[in-house]
Amino acid sequence: MSPLWPETIHLGISPDTLRLHRRGAPELRLPLGEDWAASLAGLPALPRRARLRVCVADRHVRYLRLVWPPGLRAEERAAFVSHRFQAVFGAGPWAVLADRDAICLPSLGAALPAGLLDALTAFAAARRLRLAGCEPAFPQAYNALRARIGGDGALARLESGRVTLGLWQDGQWRAVRSQPVAQADGAAAAACLATLLATLPAGEAPSDPVLYLAGGDPALADLPAGWRCERLEAAA
Repeated sequence: MSPLWPETIHLGISPDTLRLHRRGAPELRLPLGEDWAASLAGLPALPRRARLRVCVADRHVRYLRLVWPPGLRAEERAAFVSHRFQAVFGAGPWAVLADRDAICLPSLGAALPAGLLDALTAFAAARRLRLAGCEPAFPQAYNALRARIGGDGALARLESGRVTLGLWQDGQWRAVRSQPVAQADGAAAAACLATLLATLPAGEAPSDPVLYLAGGDPALADLPAGWRCERLEAAA
């Protein structure tokens, strides 16, 4: 007998690993190669019509702070975001994502390699799965932790070989940076934070700010003056 509700399967695309999560089953890990489609083909048989939710590690994602030009029409938004990512990161090709609800305030945009999204779409179709969502790791972590975040500050998500940090002030995104590091720990997060703060205009530093750490090694170096640190559990 078929279940009344389709199963939800979670696929994590880590820096170098595929991680498959199914309720009641141990996590399955497979190596991630350079060929997206070939790596996905190595996953075991899955229930047809199941919902597939995908989280993509920051290593495979590019991020930008998007400031919307005045008068930008709704139908022009996708072209504007695509142009910004191509101008900063090259032609790609990219599959770009942006907060559709953010119209006036600066927002975070993300771009996945178009080949990855194509491979996921083809994989879901071939396995008769429903691709219910594909989300980059940093915004997923922020959304999962935002109830515990308040005031001015920054979130640093640490994963193997990379730190991704978003900085906000007065409820608005001010800067974002994702960079490779030798050791993903608090020291790398503090260094990334100092780099981002140096890009802000003089006198516009956040007030009583907190650096929130999610994931990775919590060892922490000295923070910029006025900052304090809080450790949060990383999103699954």
